[in-house]
Order: sequence, then C-alpha cells, then structure tokens
Amino acid sequence: MFQKIKEKFFTRSFLSFACIGAFNTILAQILYMIFVWLRQPVSASSVVADVIPMFFSYFLNMRFTYHQKPNWKSFISFPVSYLPGIVINMIMTVIFVDWLMVDKLFAKAFALPLTIPINYLTMSLIVRLSSGRKKETPAG
Repeated sequence: MFQKIKEKFFTRSFLSFACIGAFNTILAQILYMIFVWLRQPVSASSVVADVIPMFFSYFLNMRFTYHQKPNWKSFISFPVSYLPGIVINMIMTVIFVDWLMVDKLFAKAFALPLTIPINYLTMSLIVRLSSGRKKETPAG
C-alpha cells in the first residue's frame, strides 16, 4: 500500500503540481488582499482571486506537470477538477473551526494536506480523459 502511495505522490509530476499550487495559493491571497484594499466586496474579491490563478494553474500544469499541449477540452474541464478539493476543503474547514476549535484564520490551511492530493488526482484524471490517453504517464 505504501509503495503505491509513494509511486503516485513522490514523483516529479506531483512535486511540480504542488509547487504550482503553492504559487497559485499565494497569488490568490495577494489578489484577494488587493481587491479588498480597493474596497471591492469580500465575496467578489474571493471569487475573482480564486478564478484568476486558475488560468495560470491550467497552463503551468499542462506544461510542467503533465507535459501536454493545452486544448479546449481540457481547458473547459479544468475548473471541474478543483470541485472535489473545494468541497472537501470547505467541509474540513468547518470541522476544524466548529469541532476542533481551530482559529478561523488558520483553519482553511489545515485542510491543504488533504486537498492537494485530491486536486492532483482529479486533475490527472481530467488531463488523461481530455487527451484520450488510457493511462497517465507522469514525468516522475
């Protein structure tokens, strides 16, 4: 079991995905703060700050993580790959705040270790399906 986990997650492909995700997380936080500083509504700031980095994430992941040429099918499918992670992150954040009494400011970050692998697996599936490949061939 541990060997399968190691083969799936301890690869250059996953490391690339994690680095791009870290970049996008930081970018989203900076954009959110800028929009709020510009007196935009918090809800709109949050949505826009999450959507803009998604474009960068798509192109960077296609190039460096999956070594695929971007195409319309995967581009349209890409946001769907984030839905499971977003839902699980939200649920885990609520659990950390309401049940484990973690400060609201930090609770969302506590869910990242679970969210990142889920996003990687769903993104890998989306890329594989959109490229017509039967089996993923990670760069790792």
